[in-house]
Amino acid sequence: MSFRYAIALLTTFLLISYISYSVFPFTNAQTSEDLAETYSPVLHFTGNEKFHPTTVDYFISRASLIDHSTGIVVDPSPTPESLDQYNSSNLYLNHNLETLEAITSDYSSEAERNGYHIYAHVVDTGSRTVIQYWLFYVFNNGPLNDHQGDFEVIEVFLDYDGPQKALYSQHHAGQNAAWSEVEKIDSHPVAYVAEGSHANYFRSYQGRMGIENDIVGNDGITITFNQSNIIMLQNQSWLNFAGRWGYWGTDTEVALGRAGAHGPVFNQDGLRWERPFTYLNQTFPVDWTYFTLAWLVANFLLLFLIYILARGGWKLFKIYRMTQKGSVLTKFLRSRGGPFLIIGIISMALAFMALFLPWYTIAASSEVGPLAQEDPVNLMTVDGVNGLSVNLFLGNGEATSGFRNVFSTKLPLAIIFVASLVLLALDIIATRNGKRLGKKFIIGGIVLLTPFILILVLISQLPSLLPWSSSLLPGQEIPSQLEIMVNSIAANPLGGTASQSFEVVGVTTVNWGLGIGAYLFLVTAILRIIGGVLMLGIGEAKPELAG
Repeated sequence: MSFRYAIALLTTFLLISYISYSVFPFTNAQTSEDLAETYSPVLHFTGNEKFHPTTVDYFISRASLIDHSTGIVVDPSPTPESLDQYNSSNLYLNHNLETLEAITSDYSSEAERNGYHIYAHVVDTGSRTVIQYWLFYVFNNGPLNDHQGDFEVIEVFLDYDGPQKALYSQHHAGQNAAWSEVEKIDSHPVAYVAEGSHANYFRSYQGRMGIENDIVGNDGITITFNQSNIIMLQNQSWLNFAGRWGYWGTDTEVALGRAGAHGPVFNQDGLRWERPFTYLNQTFPVDWTYFTLAWLVANFLLLFLIYILARGGWKLFKIYRMTQKGSVLTKFLRSRGGPFLIIGIISMALAFMALFLPWYTIAASSEVGPLAQEDPVNLMTVDGVNGLSVNLFLGNGEATSGFRNVFSTKLPLAIIFVASLVLLALDIIATRNGKRLGKKFIIGGIVLLTPFILILVLISQLPSLLPWSSSLLPGQEIPSQLEIMVNSIAANPLGGTASQSFEVVGVTTVNWGLGIGAYLFLVTAILRIIGGVLMLGIGEAKPELAG
């Protein structure tokens, strides 16, 4: 073989190897274990989080296996290996300590010795690869559901060009983002784990919009990719256990979200495990625009405070300059404008009271079925303290909860109105002209009508919002009974009552209507407008008006 021929052959071999590695990097260069290690997530927790991802062995060692239909203990001391023989979906593992306080105490005492564990499952379809990271928590004590045993999942989707998307589970649903939008440390996606519920988020300032409704942050521990023990899910016998991981309870407790979760293979009827791409398509896509909106919502109060301080500071400066020439407020009160100004001040006091009273409520209560005798559940509330919150009433299939939160602004609207009242009070202190103040009173009265009007418009448009609500809960269908009920509410937004029968929760009666806070806003607006109109005929306060 000539030297030139050998060089050409070697060059060709190297070129083919390079192309092969570039086009097929994952199938040729990395095993499932390598992939799992390469993209293992970094997890940020809040400072108040009680539980972190651990092994199922720890939970099983402290549980009894119980038959749900009979209440009989099938196995008082199950093991991960023995669970393989229990493939009935009517069984559940019940933590022997049962209460949240006792389970928390036991977990805390063992946490350091147990360490942090993440289960990995790699699905290779040939052209695409999915890495699933299953996170098991001993207890879910979130704002919506409260139960033993919690399985969450983070997924990375790859093709021949590398990672393309990431999916983070959230309350039986989830969000997905392009890989370029994912916060990362090297090749490791960063997730912010919600306090108690263990829903996963892409940013630390999420958790306040839509289905999120969570407390998210990074003021607690951080589990990095080199601190977690990656366990490959392959042929573990406990995977075949079809029952619940945690106390099952009564039908009422199932409907209220107090029953344990199903394992990875049976989670959401196997959708996440067997059909990851179907699950991906049923989750909510988020991008830069969504993250920007989430940031604005999370920092709204700070931004609003800066605006109020700047505007209030300017008004205080004007008041200071006026006081150098002598106060005119007392003179104005003693003039013809005094009684009208007092009307405006009374309206301000009523508006302040309205901020802390219900503006609108839609409440549901079941007369029969698993939720009978339970306290009414608010399907929608609007008030100044908590903003707008909407719960979708599913009531079908084996929903974790008969009522599912789908939207929550978590904006304390009262702060906005209090700030406007403070600014108006500064205007009153600085007043020396009845016409100018009268105009401000009229404009303020019209502004106070906006909550009243916007609420009625929102209620009348509820039927058109149902498809949007459904999109926030992929895979969940809106029951026809719910559509009928929503149409009844929209047809008479001022208030009423309607009943429908649902599969899980039985006959349910819904009551709706404006709250006393909304009516106080209406009275306040009318008083302020009247006071403003009467004040328009009063000119500037003169020194001789005093005395």
